[in-house]
Amino acid sequence: MDLARVTSFSLFSWFVVGITVSCVGVASSATAAETIPGPYLSTATPEPLPLELTEPALAPITPEQVLNVPATDVDVMVTVEERPKWYYPSYWVQLPGWDTALELGINGSSGTSESLSVRTGGYIKRESDLRKIDFNIYHNRTKAGGIETQNNAQANFRHDWLMPNSPWTIYAQSQLYYDQFQAFDLNLNMNGGLGYRFIDEEHLELTGRVGAGASREFGSVDDEWVPEAQFGFDYEQKLSDTQKVTASMDYYPEWEDFSKYRMLTNLGWEVELAVPSNVSLKVAATNRYDSDSGGVDPNNLNYSVLLLWKL
Repeated sequence: MDLARVTSFSLFSWFVVGITVSCVGVASSATAAETIPGPYLSTATPEPLPLELTEPALAPITPEQVLNVPATDVDVMVTVEERPKWYYPSYWVQLPGWDTALELGINGSSGTSESLSVRTGGYIKRESDLRKIDFNIYHNRTKAGGIETQNNAQANFRHDWLMPNSPWTIYAQSQLYYDQFQAFDLNLNMNGGLGYRFIDEEHLELTGRVGAGASREFGSVDDEWVPEAQFGFDYEQKLSDTQKVTASMDYYPEWEDFSKYRMLTNLGWEVELAVPSNVSLKVAATNRYDSDSGGVDPNNLNYSVLLLWKL
C-alpha cells in the first residue's frame, strides 16, 4: 500500500511539473513574438508619430507679386437677345407661332392722264402636325383721271385638319368678296370637304380637294343661297432658298346646272430680299370668272407688283 501511494504521488508530481513547463514555454513564445520580428505583421496598433513641417506648403503672396503679374486677354462671349427696332412690325405686334405679313403695292402715272392704283392686304397663318390655319385679305383700288375704275376686296379663311400618317385632310373654308362694279353688294360662299396631299415635300407641295357648300350674292337679283360643288388644288414650289412660286384654282359649279359656275385662280411669285431681311418682292395675279355675271364682264382680273412685309 505504501508503494502504491509513492507511485501515485510521483505521477501527480510529474503532471504538475509538465503543466508548469508548458505554461512557461507559451509565455516565452509570446514574449519572443513581440520582441523578435517575424514574417508576419503584428496586429498591435502602432503609436502615432508626431507630424513636423520644416517649411510652409504655400508661401504667402505679397502685393508686389500681384501687381507684377502680366495682363492677358480673355475672350468672353455674351449672348444678348436683340430686340426688333421700333419700325419693325414685330416690335408692336407679337404673335408667337404665327406667320404674319402685310403687303403694299402702288402704281401711278401723271401727264396726259393721271392714274393711281393701290393694293393693300395681309395674311396670318399657322401650321402644326394636326392643323393648318390660313386667313388672308386684300383690297384693290384704282383711279384714272379722277374717276374710280376699280374698287374690290376679298377675305379668305380656311382651316385644314391634318390626319397623322395619312395624306388625307378635312377642310372648311369661307370667302367674302366685294366689288363696287358688280351686280351684287357682297358675295359669300362657304364650303367643306376632303383634301388629299399628292406631294408633301419640303420644296414641293401639291394638294387637291373635293367638297360642297353654298354661295349667295347679297343685293343681286337672285339673292338666295345656291348649292354648289367644289373642285380645286393648291401648288407651291421653292425654286431656291429665296424664291418660290404658288398657284391655286377653285371651280364652283351649281349642283342643279353645271353650266353655271364660278372659277377663282391665283398665281404668285415671291422673292426674299437680302436687305431688309423681312421684306419680299411679290408678283401676284388673281382672276375671278362668273358665268352668270348679270350683264357685266364675267372676268375680273387683278395683277400687281408689291412688297411683302413679314412681321
